[in-house]
Amino acid sequence: MSDPKEVLQLRACRAEVEGIKKQLDGAKAEQAELEQKINDLLRRQREARQKRREAVLAADAAGVPRLTIAKEVGMQRSNVYKFFEGDNSDES
Repeated sequence: MSDPKEVLQLRACRAEVEGIKKQLDGAKAEQAELEQKINDLLRRQREARQKRREAVLAADAAGVPRLTIAKEVGMQRSNVYKFFEGDNSDES
């Protein structure tokens, strides 16, 4: 005795919905992993910028020319001068 075509159609719909749900759950897990990775990278970036700030201040205190400081840390010279003027937007 075989199932009526309506029952088979219901099973097919259920399988389709469950398959999509499984894919969605997987995508959500990947998204959570990516968000964690982004947060970790942002934290590391803040720490690296703080180290760079300390190194720039130490180099300036040691008399290293600001042009050299800018070149060595990879910042635009204008940003280095702004840095020393008190605008600590150390974003580059």
